[in-house]
Amino acid sequence: MKPDVAWNFRPPRSRVHGMADYTTTSTMERLAERIDAADRIVVVTHRKPDGDAIGSALALQRGIGSGKQIDIHLVGPVGRSLIELAGTGAVVVSDEPPAVDPDLVMLVDTGSWTQVGPLSDWLKRQRDADRVIGLDHHPVGDDIATERIIDTTAASCTMMVYRLLKSMGCTIDGARGGAGEAIFAGLATDTGWFQHSNADADAYAMASDLLQLGVDRVRLHRLLEQNASPGKLLLLGRALASIRWELEGRCAVMRLTSADFADAGTGREELEGLVNEPLRVSTVEASILMYEEESGATKISFRSKPPREPGGAFFDVSAASRRLGGGGHVHASGARFDGGLDGAQAAVIKALQSTIGDA
Repeated sequence: MKPDVAWNFRPPRSRVHGMADYTTTSTMERLAERIDAADRIVVVTHRKPDGDAIGSALALQRGIGSGKQIDIHLVGPVGRSLIELAGTGAVVVSDEPPAVDPDLVMLVDTGSWTQVGPLSDWLKRQRDADRVIGLDHHPVGDDIATERIIDTTAASCTMMVYRLLKSMGCTIDGARGGAGEAIFAGLATDTGWFQHSNADADAYAMASDLLQLGVDRVRLHRLLEQNASPGKLLLLGRALASIRWELEGRCAVMRLTSADFADAGTGREELEGLVNEPLRVSTVEASILMYEEESGATKISFRSKPPREPGGAFFDVSAASRRLGGGGHVHASGARFDGGLDGAQAAVIKALQSTIGDA
């Protein structure tokens, strides 16, 4: 099947790769019991955390309340805006795992071994001691958290955190530095500020509840979306200049080298949102951004548009990313390639062609 025809088909759900039974194994009430019984909790998420990952962690830290030590451990890079959102909370950014064995580990916004990176060995030890519980809204993952809730209908993981906190009777404060602010940040960023197809009625209803609690959406938008360094614009220029059009122009592939970051005078934490830019083009259905990591590996971000009409065709980029060992949502996913940009680009195109060839 030719790529320029086959893109019109979405891969069957039966072709999902990964753990076959990555499903809910617990209840909100049971997770609440585990939290109540723990004095020291460490919250972790996927490497290079986004607004939803950090928002989920912060909401748990701020919402569960006093009487417990709740630490957040992140594997970077972490964007400057998200660090500012965290404020003065107990947040550690390090590739080294926590030095302690807590009473409980909460894994949020992921359940995949490939996404937790250098925390894998530490998490395996915690799992073997039955200390890991999880909340995730992605369809594919592994058995890291033996007690977990998976809700692929949730627009963000922070929506699940909101429901957990509510079930625990916790107060959700919409003021600056409150749990409500963190929940809204995750919900807004994972829905593209309510522009993506996952911004359904439930998402808008929760956003309305949070605004009524006092969340300042204008301040959050400025903090998270209008707070870039000058170097980010230089990176955007380099990325756009590198565009290669693939699959009859329906896919835009961009790349950034280590030299691009050096010339721009900024780090990889400034990449948030760059992958979306080619989607402004009417004929582009999917956009891919590849960049060199300091280790020499290549990080790949995938984005795609929703169908033109309800029930119509679109690129399911999660299927392509899974072929490269990654994962995510149908319109937003990522992967990591153990090699340089040229090899990564060839693998990306092969993955896209194989995916659409499954139809």
